[in-house]
Amino acid sequence: MRLLDRILASFAAAIRVPEGVAAPVALIWTDADAQWLPLIPQLRALLPELYTFGEYNPPARTGPAIWLKCIVDRTLPDVAPPAGKIPVLYLPRVSRQELRAAGDCPARIQPLVELQFRGRVWHQANGRDWTVQGFLVSEDGLGLEMAPDRRTEDAMLRTLELLADVEVDSLRGRRLDADDFDKLSVADPVRDLLRWMSGPEVFEAGARGNRWESFRNVCRSQFNFDPDKEGPFGAAAALTAGEGVWDHVWRRFCEAPQLYPGIAKLLSDPASGPQGMLTLDPSRSPRVNEDEEIELRKQVEAVAGMPQAAACARIQSLEAQHAPRRGWVWAQMEKSPWAQTLLPLAKLAKLAQSPLGGATLDAAASAYAKSGWHCDRAAMEALAQFRNTTDASVVARAVRAVYEPWLEASARHFQELVRRQPTEAKKGVGAVKGEKDTCLLFVDGLRFDLGGWLAEKLEARALVVRLGHRLAPLPTVTATAKPAATPIAAEMKSGNGEDFTPLLAGKPATAPVLRDRMAEQGVEVLEPDENRFPMAGEPGGWTECGRIDELGHGFQGELPAQLENEVDRIIDRVISLLDAGWRKVRVVTDHGWLLLPDGLPKVELPAYLTATKWARCAVMKGAADPAVPAYSWHWNPEVRVVSPPGIACFRAGEKYAHGGVSPQECVVPEILVERGVEAARASIQSIQWRGMRCRVSVETNDPSLRVDLRLNWKQESTSIVAAVKEVGPAGEVSLAVADDKDEGAAAAIVLLDANGKVVDRRTTSVGEMA
Repeated sequence: MRLLDRILASFAAAIRVPEGVAAPVALIWTDADAQWLPLIPQLRALLPELYTFGEYNPPARTGPAIWLKCIVDRTLPDVAPPAGKIPVLYLPRVSRQELRAAGDCPARIQPLVELQFRGRVWHQANGRDWTVQGFLVSEDGLGLEMAPDRRTEDAMLRTLELLADVEVDSLRGRRLDADDFDKLSVADPVRDLLRWMSGPEVFEAGARGNRWESFRNVCRSQFNFDPDKEGPFGAAAALTAGEGVWDHVWRRFCEAPQLYPGIAKLLSDPASGPQGMLTLDPSRSPRVNEDEEIELRKQVEAVAGMPQAAACARIQSLEAQHAPRRGWVWAQMEKSPWAQTLLPLAKLAKLAQSPLGGATLDAAASAYAKSGWHCDRAAMEALAQFRNTTDASVVARAVRAVYEPWLEASARHFQELVRRQPTEAKKGVGAVKGEKDTCLLFVDGLRFDLGGWLAEKLEARALVVRLGHRLAPLPTVTATAKPAATPIAAEMKSGNGEDFTPLLAGKPATAPVLRDRMAEQGVEVLEPDENRFPMAGEPGGWTECGRIDELGHGFQGELPAQLENEVDRIIDRVISLLDAGWRKVRVVTDHGWLLLPDGLPKVELPAYLTATKWARCAVMKGAADPAVPAYSWHWNPEVRVVSPPGIACFRAGEKYAHGGVSPQECVVPEILVERGVEAARASIQSIQWRGMRCRVSVETNDPSLRVDLRLNWKQESTSIVAAVKEVGPAGEVSLAVADDKDEGAAAAIVLLDANGKVVDRRTTSVGEMA
């Protein structure tokens, strides 16, 4: 990780908000001494939403306070932040204290005062501005060790631009001083060459006189190239040809192309030399990549008019041809979106050739839960690739050509099994039981493909995850299915069926009624953003999270672009519950859904035959017998519910819908999450010195933790005890200092886990009196 990477991660953490809290309108970055200013050009290349307070210069994304206000309010379309991005406002020579002075602050920044209340301010845990040194040494930053002298700080600031691109791990394990930072100033010819190629005017403006002459001499001796005579286009031609030392230059460019944004434009210019078929390595030519992208878009567009088998074959052929381009540097620079889109499209084309099977309802549900959902996941991934309306519609038509026949065949097969095995359909709903120290987390509309994705991401966090499945009750709408996903489902009674809501204690089982009744039964009901240690009740807990179904009805065909954010929100909620002390979290849901670009097909159902009609289900009047499949309402078998055949809808234009009978709507995930190994918790309670021996009292759940005494808490080599000792069951340990010369030295007691990681620490003075 580099300094630049850690800054971006810190920005992301600063603007992250819990579910239900409005996102900040901006991230304010105050810098009283303008220490960070040398990094702004590099950060601007990586962060298109970064804007700087200063003289009016829109091409450089710099302007006065009132201009920055317009940026935040997105009233300047030509320079507005990318869609979905929160602008970062860098304010050099402005302190947080000035901004907080409100009406007493300088007039030049007064328009920005209110943004600190609608946005977030990037600052240290103590509320102060992030200085460069503060960020480098803080555990919230890079956690480095630095000598606390002025000479070291000056050297660090001099080399900040170079420090930004250094791997941080190479700086760990020692106390950094001025010499360490000065060494970074040693010339890096390849980096300087790439920076010159990326922005010749800027580089030359900062390298006048002796520095430019040195750079020219290095180019002639190491690269056999004269920048004065051959210019940037000569360098571009040599880089494209890729001979000798220029291969190394190319590899350096590929390692971090975002740092050299001008090179892609330079290599695209016809003046940079022969391209295409005349290039020995076409991967080095942005023009070759661009031509391939244009042609690939045309080929994907043509897929829309093909039968499914031909469409699948064409997509897989295109994948074989274009997959290598995802390894080209242009893909890293997000200049190969169609090659990237081919990856999920090709998965979809392969999976969609095998509709869901299974001789029984249980077999079909198990097959979908085991592998069938991957087809839905691939479709959603492909649909999420583009936000541009024109390109998104091209992908949508290609997805439909491949996906719709699979959806239709799978749904009709599943419907036939439900029709033949109604008892199995009802039995498959099962019961959701409360359990001590387990919190039920209800997520509305968590379709199985999202459940599988959620399980994968949770496992990547080193959590133990068990993904199971159950059937949703019919019809697959929240009013019917949510009560069945609660630990009080057995208390439900039949209602009138017209709104699909059962009765609970004589009242419709709405969300407030369900929560109140669960609380009466001893279930700990938590608010969506509440974290509370479990009270050890036998029924466990209940809380809710996520807006998948709400977003589906609102965004319709644009839902796929919203799904990753929702999955991440659910992950954050699961982890927050585990961190609060719940031993397990069981994720449950009510129903899935269907989504098809350009809309689900429509079937007619006369209104006079129905008491209630929704997109994918209706309640019939009297003895009406329409020519559509009929099923019993889960809560009252006397109420007849009809659902369209296949994936059809009773309403036109619906791209997102549920309520019917299909694997996507009926087979829902149930996910049990727990920690693999309980995390070690420990705190140092007291330190008592008796001469050169100290007694340390520790409160912990892990008696195998070890206690050490170090002059530098991060470095094992600075230990000054005769032996590092385990805490043991008693929670106390006695340490002897090995050498009397350390008496009076500042040191730290550290607690270490089995991997040597510091769990807790406390400073002390060797031999100090209590």
